[in-house]
Amino acid sequence: MSYPTAEALIAEATARTGLSDFGPPTFLEGLDQLLKSLAADAPYDEPDRARAIGLITQRLVNRLKIEAWFKENPEAGTAPIDKPVSICGLPRTGTTALGNMMSLDPRFRPLRPWEQSDPCPPPRIEDEATDPRRVAYLAWLEKMHEAQPEQAAMHLWDADATLEDTELMGLEFHAQQMTWPVYGYHDWYRKGDLRRTFAYHVRVARLLQSHRPPSRWLFKAPHHKFHLDHVVEGYPDIRFIFTHRDPGKSVPSYASFVAALYPPYVRDRIGKEKIGREIHNHLLTGMRQAVAAREKLGPDRFLDVHHTAFIANPMAELQRIYDWLGMPITAEVRTRFESWLAANFSGAHGTHNYTAEEYGLSADAIRADYDFYIRAFGVECGSRG
Repeated sequence: MSYPTAEALIAEATARTGLSDFGPPTFLEGLDQLLKSLAADAPYDEPDRARAIGLITQRLVNRLKIEAWFKENPEAGTAPIDKPVSICGLPRTGTTALGNMMSLDPRFRPLRPWEQSDPCPPPRIEDEATDPRRVAYLAWLEKMHEAQPEQAAMHLWDADATLEDTELMGLEFHAQQMTWPVYGYHDWYRKGDLRRTFAYHVRVARLLQSHRPPSRWLFKAPHHKFHLDHVVEGYPDIRFIFTHRDPGKSVPSYASFVAALYPPYVRDRIGKEKIGREIHNHLLTGMRQAVAAREKLGPDRFLDVHHTAFIANPMAELQRIYDWLGMPITAEVRTRFESWLAANFSGAHGTHNYTAEEYGLSADAIRADYDFYIRAFGVECGSRG
């Protein structure tokens, strides 16, 4: 199925906004790669093809608005960012629960879904509760849960918690983009140089914090593991909370989660076995790159948090995290954590049912491939992983 050219989409965004400055042309290669992979890999019918084109166009519109905003607010381009934190590792290892909880601490600046998908104008702390973008996102969540109630068991959706930075990275068209079956693009992403991507990431973070402090960003981004050294080039004083879980469980869980995000007919056309194989190879490559980067960056930037320990005693693990960050857990924050845990205990929103075999995988074979990782970090495997 054909897609518009990059030139046509750029012209559409320009016509829609009346603006013409997209900033550095560093996004063009990724835009071409994504369009090429959509045409070659994604078996979309017309409505989903149109949705993909719509999202791409919105990202171009967002770039135009971002550059226009900085022309009017140049001082924001050098605003300080204070010791950011990234929660990363394999997906399905507790990153969302940890990110949602730490987002309750007002000393952190969470990256909310509704602001990164439409960053201009930047939100203002005094009226963000009624910001039309937030209201629209809450309405979307309600409809999504009505249509797909199983999503509540798979993922903790929260309009006010930090979320994967897909749209910030998507402004450079260098996001992981796992919600689309664009396997050629995924391969390009894995091998890519993301230094320019994270330079633009920092630029947009400065825009978003301009009227909504604080400036200590909390990112929840398992995919940061693919390019840890490039994240550090953008955020020199960033620290990483690296979460761990038995890959024999986390890999098929992620395959199931990603497959559920595809339209059913797309899932049927691709086949669950291919989805499983692509997910396994993708995550395995990411972990190899993460281990290599960690050796280069040194241990001081990383705190390892194991899923088994977090599930067994979340408050103890949070205390360990905060001690490492040099931050006390205030009485107010502790109360927020405890209330969140009471409402979101394991199984509170249903059970996520999946097997490795339905995705053409085997837990033992996955563990064999991840032996380097399991041994390096002492990951507990088996029934309690």
